[in-house]
Amino acid sequence: MNINWNVTAACNLRCEHCYYPSHTRDEELEPDEAKELLQSIRSFFGKSAGITLGGGEPLMREDIFEIIQYGSDLGLKMMMGTNGTLITPTVAVKLRDAGLKEVIISIDGMEAVHDSIRGKGTFKRSLNGAKASRDAGLSLVIDPCLMRENVGELPAILDLCENLGARQCRVFHFVEMGRGKIDRAGSALDLFSYAKNLQDLHDEQVKRPDLEICTTQGCQYWVVLKRAAERGDQVPDFYYNEAPGCRAGIELLSIKPDGDVVPCPLLPVKIGNVRDQTLKDIMNSGVIESLRSRNVKGRCARCAHRDLCGGCRVRAYLASGDYLGEDPLCGEVFMQ
Repeated sequence: MNINWNVTAACNLRCEHCYYPSHTRDEELEPDEAKELLQSIRSFFGKSAGITLGGGEPLMREDIFEIIQYGSDLGLKMMMGTNGTLITPTVAVKLRDAGLKEVIISIDGMEAVHDSIRGKGTFKRSLNGAKASRDAGLSLVIDPCLMRENVGELPAILDLCENLGARQCRVFHFVEMGRGKIDRAGSALDLFSYAKNLQDLHDEQVKRPDLEICTTQGCQYWVVLKRAAERGDQVPDFYYNEAPGCRAGIELLSIKPDGDVVPCPLLPVKIGNVRDQTLKDIMNSGVIESLRSRNVKGRCARCAHRDLCGGCRVRAYLASGDYLGEDPLCGEVFMQ
């Protein structure tokens, strides 16, 4: 199980595509509550659980190093999703010494495009953060958010990943919510551009066997990989080793700063709250069961690839208000 825990809503940036509408710190888990949560995760999921500390910006939280150390001492794999701008060589070493295993840094293109989305000067600061993390011996993942404005920069982003020595490029396809719904309205890829990009991802993967290329909510990518495997083409190892398609509530759980639990960081369907419910009760909820069973509707229910893909539950929810509805960013190109 992968746990995405947004330890704080606070952030030092105001990125135009952010899914958070605001960055207040109300009701953030207290240090003792944070430790109790880590203990609960360890007890229920065991050492196999991976925890990605996110935000906001997790380095804005004053006790972040203590949280990492505590989780690491419990035997959990501790990772961090960050904009990278606050990672200096000293901070990187401190993260490593606390037990952090991996840093996931968001870089959305080359300098001009990245800065237009995240703020002037952020590209260089994020790049320096990535280099500092690598030099400290931390595993490095680059996490670009692709949209109309930067999808053409994919090859350059992948070149950057290779030059930085990143083990993985984890592509996120922009969805319009939070601040992004206002500041980047109309930036999400349409079906044609999305389908082309997924094919481009595999074409680039064949060219770059030492860099793993995957997606976060591009669940139709599994259909592309399935077809490639059937042709005898190279596919990345995760295709054979990881749960396929949309993993919300199946291999992914998200915990908000106030303890609310949702199936995916972007899916606002509350399952419970860790302050007043056990993880066992949460994982036995009807929401989790419906996601595990892929009780999806519309085209997703009729699709031959339902169990492989399942459709993005976030896009379904935003389009219809039903997290089990059909994924609007899909079509015959994937369903055959």
